[in-house]
Amino acid sequence: MGFDIKGHRLRRDGENVRFVSTPNQGGKVQPLYLIMHYTAGPAAEGAISWLANPAAKASAHLVIDRDGTVTQMVPFDRVAWHAGKSRWQDLEGMNSYSIGIELVNAGKLKKVGGKWVSWSGNVITDADVMEATHKNETSPAGWHTYPQAQIEVAIDVAVALNKSYRFLDVLGHEDVSPKHKVDPGPAFPVGSFESRVIGRA
Repeated sequence: MGFDIKGHRLRRDGENVRFVSTPNQGGKVQPLYLIMHYTAGPAAEGAISWLANPAAKASAHLVIDRDGTVTQMVPFDRVAWHAGKSRWQDLEGMNSYSIGIELVNAGKLKKVGGKWVSWSGNVITDADVMEATHKNETSPAGWHTYPQAQIEVAIDVAVALNKSYRFLDVLGHEDVSPKHKVDPGPAFPVGSFESRVIGRA
């Protein structure tokens, strides 16, 4: 059966996915775009509890764990606070025009004493790291890779969302806030993801 949407809630095989409510949300959203993010941390529960905390002043519609477990935090007809100060083409403030998905991923890494380390000090094993230069940057860095299981679920979820909301495009946080954000980064297979969700190369 897979994923579908009913009453602006995501369902898997006919059952609503886990829902953890957050106070960090606003009024009605006009979902023209899907915006992909990474959590910048290696654990889903840390990200979910932070996004549920009023102090975070941030949220997302969905968090997808590395094993493909999906948690919804904001109904798809409400504004989630995922894009911050952002613009795309002639739209300003992309929270009002998008659905946001956070993928659990430590993000950009640096080498410390021969090991890859995230901004929060988590060591990421070499097998889960790729070296690449971000499209908005000039020097290479380490990037936490996305497991296939996570990407496949994200595609399935995004396809279901696109069926309901008919996105104009899939964007990264790095596209709508290029001076401040680098997620989902070069480890995210944006080309194949977009073509499978929107159905074009």
